[in-house]
Amino acid sequence: MRFISLVVLTSMLVLAPAVSYAANEGQEDLDKAIDLQLNVQSLADLEKVVSLAESALTKGLEKDNAEFARQLLAATLFQHANRLSAAIFEQTPPSPRWPFIRKIALADLEKARKHDPKLPDTFLLIAKLQILPDGDEKAASEAIDEAVRLLKAKDNSKAYADALVLRAQMTEDMDAKFNDFDAAVKADPRNTSALQARALMYLEKGENEKATADLQAAVELQKDNPQVLGALAEVMTNLKKYDEALKLCDQVIKLKPQETLGYNLRARVHVLKDDLKSGIEDLNQALKINPEDLPALLMRSGLLAADGKPEDAKADVEKALRINPNVPQSILMKSRLAAQLGKFGEAISDVQTLLRSDPKNADYRLQLALYLQGDKRPRRALEVLNGLIDDDSKDADLYRTRGDVLLSVNKHAEAIADYEAALKIDPEDTGVLNNLAWVLATSETESVRDSKRSIELATKACELTKYEKAHILSTLASGYAEKGDFETAIKWSTKAVELGEGEVKDQLKKELESYKEKKPWREAQNVEENTKPLGPASNDLET
Repeated sequence: MRFISLVVLTSMLVLAPAVSYAANEGQEDLDKAIDLQLNVQSLADLEKVVSLAESALTKGLEKDNAEFARQLLAATLFQHANRLSAAIFEQTPPSPRWPFIRKIALADLEKARKHDPKLPDTFLLIAKLQILPDGDEKAASEAIDEAVRLLKAKDNSKAYADALVLRAQMTEDMDAKFNDFDAAVKADPRNTSALQARALMYLEKGENEKATADLQAAVELQKDNPQVLGALAEVMTNLKKYDEALKLCDQVIKLKPQETLGYNLRARVHVLKDDLKSGIEDLNQALKINPEDLPALLMRSGLLAADGKPEDAKADVEKALRINPNVPQSILMKSRLAAQLGKFGEAISDVQTLLRSDPKNADYRLQLALYLQGDKRPRRALEVLNGLIDDDSKDADLYRTRGDVLLSVNKHAEAIADYEAALKIDPEDTGVLNNLAWVLATSETESVRDSKRSIELATKACELTKYEKAHILSTLASGYAEKGDFETAIKWSTKAVELGEGEVKDQLKKELESYKEKKPWREAQNVEENTKPLGPASNDLET
């Protein structure tokens, strides 16, 4: 926020009109007010200036002097309110007496507004104070609108942009919010707050390239700002530009080695690159810095579970729940650990608890669908997924998940339609490429099989994963087998067996034997619905 500067106030005082003392009974008090304002040190000094200026106006001044006195009075009242408000906005934590401080500051500002209705800073501070808890939202809205109007008329682009950013932060209307951030960037292209905020809104709209451009501009303006670098790292991660994201995370850590931000961001990138070990190492470092970092605890819990260390994962969730038992992410992670142990009733119960407080939450609903599928309730899972896709028809993950569930109930044509819809949204999702290629090659329904397209899709998935994923190489082999090219099928199936591990390796060997017998692989599922009632969960995790 822009506040009236001492330089501006001083210049106003220096330019005070020269007058004939005899014609102004209040001139002596005004002169004293001016002298004191030039050397003001404390709140008491400001209060004395206010008293003298009010006295001068009461006693009487010539027209020009009276106008000057009102401007001086308004500026001083603002200055007094601003100093009081520092105990709210510039102190950590804010003063416990902040409601009383706000009341006094607002009284000052109301007087200032009456004496000089053209001082934008007065309205900006009114807005900031009124948006605090138990404030007057209507008064806040009217004040910020007036500040924006005044600053636009003054042709002060930097202050105007700051006011637009504040107004955008105050509104729940997403279109109005975006318009204000957009206008702020256009008014002041160097306003990093506006650039970052507009970038986040571009991300929500799926306009990743525009978000990247805004954040890169912000980084150029603030090369040493870890928050800006971190935001750009997140965008690069979302764009799957992992190497660029890692470099940015390294810069964040170099700038702030004793803060957790960089380590948490870098851990996420490592995970997306299938490097669990490095992800866990970064989270270990974050938790050395802050043992109560909830995001780090919960992320590490998930990675430890994936790394086959359920007890360590459980310990992290228990700690997170002890720190704050009401954080939804902790309850969600608790449910995931239960599901990993096959305790789907407990996992479903936990998510249903979250949904009671937030019934439209898409993440919770998707998690519920996954648990229902895991508990062999695919038809109930489909009901949840149908509702999610009705609400958001542009989410590729929802189509993929529903496609997987449809496969489990032997609805291959419908599954293929969902996979195709997912690929239109994200053409390089290797999971969707693989699953669609697999069903096109292995379905027992002859009418849906298409060896040519299966090979094309599987080849693309292999290229994207550098031919290093056993299950994708297996899919490529199945496509060639469906085509009747068993020599090539055996080649890729043999490579898949070499890379496979555990139970997966046994399955891959069976496929290879089929191809050696010149038999294409066929697969169909039709999961029988679990009709047992969902009872209350047993709780193995202490909360």
